[in-house]
Amino acid sequence: MDLLKSLIILSEKAANIARACRADQHLFGLLVQQKKEDEANPRFVEDFKTLADVLIQEMVRYYVGMQFQDLSDSVKGEENNTFTNKLGEKICVQVEETEEKTAHLLKRVLSGDQLAANLLAAEVHKEIDLKDVDTNIPSTDFEVDLHDLAIWIDPIDCTAEYIHGGQGEVDSGIYKNGLQCVTILIGVYSKSKHTPVIGIVNRPFLEKTSDRSGQQCIWGVCLPNLSLTSIEVHSNRRNIICLSSSESQTVKQKLIEKGFQLVEASGAGYKIMTVILGLSDVYLLTKGTTYKWDTCAPHAILKSMGGDVLDFLDSVISEECSIDYSTKGPNCNTNGIIAYRDRETVEQVLEIMKM
Repeated sequence: MDLLKSLIILSEKAANIARACRADQHLFGLLVQQKKEDEANPRFVEDFKTLADVLIQEMVRYYVGMQFQDLSDSVKGEENNTFTNKLGEKICVQVEETEEKTAHLLKRVLSGDQLAANLLAAEVHKEIDLKDVDTNIPSTDFEVDLHDLAIWIDPIDCTAEYIHGGQGEVDSGIYKNGLQCVTILIGVYSKSKHTPVIGIVNRPFLEKTSDRSGQQCIWGVCLPNLSLTSIEVHSNRRNIICLSSSESQTVKQKLIEKGFQLVEASGAGYKIMTVILGLSDVYLLTKGTTYKWDTCAPHAILKSMGGDVLDFLDSVISEECSIDYSTKGPNCNTNGIIAYRDRETVEQVLEIMKM
């Protein structure tokens, strides 16, 4: 229980950093640094690493290590923590023990920009209370074996939309692009069973609504004897499948011919969120362009609701199997994925894909 509460708070600290970086145009202009070719996602012509990404990742690593020493070496993320400033200096971004020391390090990263360094350091070290997070507070106590756990974090999923900004287009309640597709993903998995057990998804730029499914921070717990989630489970089928814009025309045509409405959206985390929220019935991706850090957090939430995230190719050619979080395999979900809440719907989609 303590781990879940701490990660919820850390997701909100991360959201504050993401919002602060976008709120100040001078600061935001300093943050973008193009990734090296071997770090870039092959789906994008240009993929970006931002200081916000790295700082969030290292902030989570620092505070998890402080509070849960058994997990200090088990926090993994998308980004490496080396940043090159305008002077050509390579600096390892990390959180220091005081706000002043963190600001001093960030000042070097930011080529001497003291104002920007102070702003970011203040957000990193800012105290946040659980009751200040827009979510349902966990009330059921549970225990986990910290020695068996590891964490995947995607500091800012949908970086391209984060950089470009805008509120985005909406289709059937689903954002196709824009800041609403940006998520912060913190997923905990079992190292022995290779399964997700705790997931937190924070949406920093979510517009406030009266609907509780519109919580900014959504979480789920999936243990052998316990399932918890912060949102109400929706069961109404909409006959909508969420896809990437890069999905093949052959796949799209098969689904359209069987009566499904297709909606293309940005961000792997957000597309799985549409399934969690009941905005779509399935998120289908036939290509190997998502990673463990994209799927772990929302996967745990879906499992807490009775759904799952499957290995697409294996589920089509042999038998259904969940995405595996073994450290022995690649970080990429090479066979594609299919996320669902309702078994009947996913079985129908898999049958269509076999045709």
